[in-house]
Amino acid sequence: MRSLRSESTRPGSSGLSRFATARLLNAGPDTCKRVELEVIDAIKKTDWSRARQLLHLRVRMRLAPTKDERDHRPDSDEAEAKGVGPDP
Repeated sequence: MRSLRSESTRPGSSGLSRFATARLLNAGPDTCKRVELEVIDAIKKTDWSRARQLLHLRVRMRLAPTKDERDHRPDSDEAEAKGVGPDP
């Protein structure tokens, strides 16, 4: 398991390219769990700046919807019929 210790949350500060940063932010649930475990480790070591940095990274990470979430998402016609959506 690769550590995130050398990676920063900002694209330009650690040498991560925009592509690498985008891949990290769009990573799957395993990567999110790994970041969360590193946060816990940083807290246990009282490395508050590292814990804060990792928490900011985790908040920026997006998870793709699961199959159940995709199946239960209303399509636009149903949403419009219920009055959900932007006001014209």
